[in-house]
Amino acid sequence: MDVATRGSLRTRLEGLVILLVAGAYLFETFNIPDFYQLPDTPGPKTFPELLGLVFAVMGLWLLVSPADLVARIRAKRNGTAPAADAPAAPQGSLPARLGLDWYFVALWGVVLAYLWFMPDVGFPVATFVLLFAFTWLLGEKRLHILLGLSLGVTLVVFFGFKYGLNVRLPLGVLELLAW
Repeated sequence: MDVATRGSLRTRLEGLVILLVAGAYLFETFNIPDFYQLPDTPGPKTFPELLGLVFAVMGLWLLVSPADLVARIRAKRNGTAPAADAPAAPQGSLPARLGLDWYFVALWGVVLAYLWFMPDVGFPVATFVLLFAFTWLLGEKRLHILLGLSLGVTLVVFFGFKYGLNVRLPLGVLELLAW
């Protein structure tokens, strides 16, 4: 199995996981009650349904359109064969064959930790830590950029939900400040 095939398999597996999670999320939106539903206005289920549909479409796209699709289309258009001199995939454990490196596993670990701790720690603190960890794992090493970006995005999203959409987000450990 060459590197391109391994990357394609990994992309399809990621798409399948995202599609399954989005399907479960959409299924759970049916349990949201339709309180305060006014005629001709979006109800409380609108945002979760849209979010679930976006994730389902993204997962489906990754599932049916692997990352090497563009390279194959360009190679066919140019009349050249795809690069066959790519190094072979490592033979070994399942994570090695799927091309899972520690960044990939760490990103998923950060997302799962965020989902687990966010109700107790609170949205602002958990989101700040999530964005800090994501940005660091994706390659940014300058501390002022990491802190500024994480804090800025967290504040914009928090105040956008609180004042713009009038949605209460859990404050967790910041509950003592009582904004």
